[in-house]
Amino acid sequence: MANPLTLYVPIKQDAVSQAAAQLAYQNFVKGVTSGLDESGIVHYARVALIPNPSGQGTYAILLITTFDGPMNPYLGFFWKNPGTQQAFAGIAAIALTPPNPPVKDLTGFENFINKNNLSKSASPGKPGDLYEAYTKTVKEINSTAKELVLPKQSV
Repeated sequence: MANPLTLYVPIKQDAVSQAAAQLAYQNFVKGVTSGLDESGIVHYARVALIPNPSGQGTYAILLITTFDGPMNPYLGFFWKNPGTQQAFAGIAAIALTPPNPPVKDLTGFENFINKNNLSKSASPGKPGDLYEAYTKTVKEINSTAKELVLPKQSV
């Protein structure tokens, strides 16, 4: 069963924080592809910048992922990745309400992510805000895709 993460982090309104949010957005796919591929559990991941009501600048960063398995083991995989820790440190640095105390270990990372996750379970292990058209894991999908052999096209 897939699970959602909808991480919502309002950010500071100074020029440095605004520029950092834009940079994170622009480099997101390039920056996460290797780690997400290595995890073998992430179906989808995207980032969006929520605009300020005035239309000028960014109010918040929204990270949306769909992954296999429970939340904390998922977070544990990424906490072990130095690139993820660096990206998280960047988000924490521009967060309007940064983690307090500052995140220095997996438990602190889990607490911050879970506190700012808008997706909540309807019951343990069952997301209340995610529709699934299929129940296969990323590994099962990739395994099946490798087994498919397309017929030769005649010219």
